[in-house]
Amino acid sequence: MLSTLLRGSVYERLRWAFRLYDVDGDGAITRQELAEVVVAVHELLGRRAPPGSPAGRLDDAKANEQVDRVFRKLDLNQDGVITIEEFLESCLKDDVITRSLQMFDTGL
Repeated sequence: MLSTLLRGSVYERLRWAFRLYDVDGDGAITRQELAEVVVAVHELLGRRAPPGSPAGRLDDAKANEQVDRVFRKLDLNQDGVITIEEFLESCLKDDVITRSLQMFDTGL
């Protein structure tokens, strides 16, 4: 997996990223899967307040806002899931995403 991130093409890196979010491996990212990953990343970064606290409820609201933004951008047919095709199409059109993936180019 790390070799894909370091040596793969942008297309391969995007497929790798999709698999990170497709928690159950069924070929589609649901809102629940995306929310789980968003929360996990916030916890890893130490940016998550204890569940049930006022700050924790605010964190949940922010996570839901992030999920909503991603789905508005990537769920092209608005069926409630993001397929690999939608993910690739949207990400390949986004210069910020493709440039950020190219930063891993090592020339190795």
